[in-house]
Amino acid sequence: MRYLNDAKVSALPIQIVSDGNDFMGIEISQTYAKIGIDTVFSDLNMEAKKPVLNIHQNHAKLEIQTELPKIEIDQYEAFASAGLKGPIDLTHEIAQRTYGQVIEQIGKIAEDGDFIAAIENGGSPLADIAQRDSVTEHEFDVDMIPKVGPKITAKASQKIRAGREGEGVHNGVEFSLTPGTVNYNYVPAQVNIFLRQYASVRFNYVEDSKIDIHI
Repeated sequence: MRYLNDAKVSALPIQIVSDGNDFMGIEISQTYAKIGIDTVFSDLNMEAKKPVLNIHQNHAKLEIQTELPKIEIDQYEAFASAGLKGPIDLTHEIAQRTYGQVIEQIGKIAEDGDFIAAIENGGSPLADIAQRDSVTEHEFDVDMIPKVGPKITAKASQKIRAGREGEGVHNGVEFSLTPGTVNYNYVPAQVNIFLRQYASVRFNYVEDSKIDIHI
């Protein structure tokens, strides 16, 4: 932007009277100085880039291992109490019963021997023994089976594990940051003042000038 101070020119005729009554004219011209002003306004340009933050996170791992419920019913003891046993237990029971019967029979034979040996008591011990053994005595009893109820067990399991393998020192979170930037371009203001035209005064002599003003 430029501002100019326009010059002004003025002419003032002056008549000087000499001793010989002759007139002579002097014309004075004046030019004002011109000042020029150049102005450049300041300018600020700014360019900014936002920072960028990238975050990558591994998803949580949850492992659930479930074993479906299982109900086991063991009726072996119930059937065994009713006489329905397995081969091993049945063999063991027969062996125990046989052993008991052998001991009982040995005791009976020993007792009969003592009874026969006591002949001094009189009587007929052999006839008595034969009569006793001729009749088999049976014992009857009332009972309920099975005496033992079935064995019922329920099994179920569930395992829960949170996986954290391979996550590293950052616990599975990785990030990268790109910092923001700001660029400035500043043009400062300028004001230049200069003299466009110098001031001047000019005197011009005019011969035989006719003027109306006398000094």
